Amino acid sequence: MAESYILLVEDNPDDAFLASRIIRKICSDEILVARDGEEASELLQRMTGDGSYRLIRLVLLDLKLPKISGLDLLQAIRKSDELHSLSVAVLTSSDNEMDQERCFELGVLDYLYKPMTADRLESLLRRREDG
Repeated sequence: MAESYILLVEDNPDDAFLASRIIRKICSDEILVARDGEEASELLQRMTGDGSYRLIRLVLLDLKLPKISGLDLLQAIRKSDELHSLSVAVLTSSDNEMDQERCFELGVLDYLYKPMTADRLESLLRRREDG
């Protein structure tokens, strides 16, 4: 069993590869990848059932996901008794101010625009390492 996890919810394989590569460079967390909102929701439900959700140090969440949108998934996380305090950062191509406002209302740590830069993601991960 891993010491801690980073859950990457990203449907674009190139973005998932880049983010995973940066994460591996910065920290030793195990990376869990969900390719859409439904897969992420099911994974979180399983982890809630066995208590392993407590080992999720950070969720990196794309907003524009198939099946269940990232915003809907974020809202579900915040409504959950167990998951509500998960640290979530958004990775998105959306420059919609309403999306950004809603995400910050829901307590995201950061709102990273795609294409993501290694420096920005590294900065976020280092803040989480220190915190």
